[in-house]
Parts: sequence; structure tokens; C-alpha cells
Amino acid sequence: MRTLLTTTLALGANCTRRKSALLLVWACIGICRFAAAQDAAQIDVNNLFPGVGALVIWVEPNDFGVPPGILAALPGVLINERVFLTCGHCTRASEPGLPPFITPYVTFNLHVLDDRSSWIRVAAQAWHPSTLPCGPDNACHWPDNFPGPGLSDVGLVLLSHPAESVKTARLPQIGELSRDNQNDQPQFLVGYRQRDDVRTYRAVSPAEVFDDRWILGTAGESCNTISGSIRFFGPIAESGEKRRTAIGTHSGFEGKNCATGRSGFARLDNADVLSWIDQQISQWLSH
Repeated sequence: MRTLLTTTLALGANCTRRKSALLLVWACIGICRFAAAQDAAQIDVNNLFPGVGALVIWVEPNDFGVPPGILAALPGVLINERVFLTCGHCTRASEPGLPPFITPYVTFNLHVLDDRSSWIRVAAQAWHPSTLPCGPDNACHWPDNFPGPGLSDVGLVLLSHPAESVKTARLPQIGELSRDNQNDQPQFLVGYRQRDDVRTYRAVSPAEVFDDRWILGTAGESCNTISGSIRFFGPIAESGEKRRTAIGTHSGFEGKNCATGRSGFARLDNADVLSWIDQQISQWLSH
């Protein structure tokens, strides 16, 4: 088994299991630390990808030894004015419940901390039913043969109120990535840089279809990519007015070395995934 959530926090003997189980979740910021090679990503200073945001895990002062501040900033994209899409292992890790001193928010700031007053509190989280549960060792795992057949690592976040003036991404049509001409389209990978929580983007080679639930990027692509980063069809526009098609959310990489393992993205053009997204949004917004 290859651990995707690689960091746990020791909270002391007086902390309940429920609290300690949750605190590990936010370690999904790093499947792999930054490689020594130069990252080709560009800071999104022109706001070309305004719908890409971060699920921010904020820690208040507490008695359990957890440092206050940002515990994680996990990329994703707005697909409805109140619904944010990211990786499933990052949302499912919240399943045990939230300690009172941890609050999740979503922000669309270029730098996460640019304007805390713009952060939107999270109302609920969900994950595709195929996402594997987090185990008793307080970590989420994928099978050794990643990417796992039949698994779709897709998660959703319900915002407490609409993200006004933020352009939503377009979801692909069913099977769009399997069409003959998909390799003719440029692709971009967008997320938040781990070392300074700033939104970046970079051009990437077209992904290869692995099966009906996964596409694979190139070797080394994961070394500078955080779980939940979004893969888009291009071309790049001159401004963020273009409504882009999100085609995959970053989940992990093959093998044990991000420099040699190909990156894996959960396909968003899968019929089952698109149906689940529609059903979950309808369930949330009908209340």
C-alpha cells in the first residue's frame, strides 16, 4: 500500500481518537515534496484561472500542540457557485469529524493569505463512493497497482454561500478524453505551490488515457503538484474570462518515486462520476 497522507500529528494523551484521526487528513498536501529540478510553473498574476482555489484547513489556538494557522491548502476548482471540486482522498479524510479548533474554508485568492475576509466557510464535504476509506493508521491508501481500477478519486465541497463573481469551470462531456482529437488540444495543470501557497499554472503534455477512470501525465509531473490540482484543456487565454474545461483532478503517481512515476488524474468525463456530481449537487442545493 502506498500512503497518500504521509504526515500525522501527535496531539498528546488527552486528545480523543476522533480528533487525532481528523488531523492527519490535511497531510494530503504532499504526495511528494518539491523536486530539486526547477519548477516550470508560472504564478497566475494575470488571473487566468480565477476559478481555481484552495481548500484551506485553518487551525485556531488550541491545547493539543497543533500550530495555529494554515495546516494545508488543497487545490480544486469551482464547478457551481456553491460547489468546489477537489480530490476525494482530501475530502474523505474529514469523515471522522472536525475538532472544534479546525475550520475548513475555500479561497480563490492568488495567494491564500491575500485577504482572509474573502474566505468562504465550508458547509459540507463529500467523496465519490469508490474512494477508499482512511485506515486505522490514520492514513489514506491506494493499492500498490496505482492507479487502482474502479476507483475515482473525486471529492466535492459545499460552500456556506455562493462564490460571487468567480467564474466556474466547465465539466467535460462523457467520454470526451477518449476522442481521437483530444491529444491535439493543449493542456494546463493548475494548483497552489506548496512552499508559499500561491496559485500557479504550467503547460503540460497531453495526458494518456489509462482506463475509463484515470488519465496519466508524464514522469516527474507529480513532484511539483499537490493533490487536488486541476488539469484543463487549453489553449490559454489572455484573461480569465474564458470558461475552461476541467478534465482531471490530481491524485498520485505510479511507484514510489515522483521523479520516475507518471502522475495519475481522476477522469472527470466518466459517466458514473458526472452522474454522482449531479446527484450530490442536487442533494445539497435542494435543502
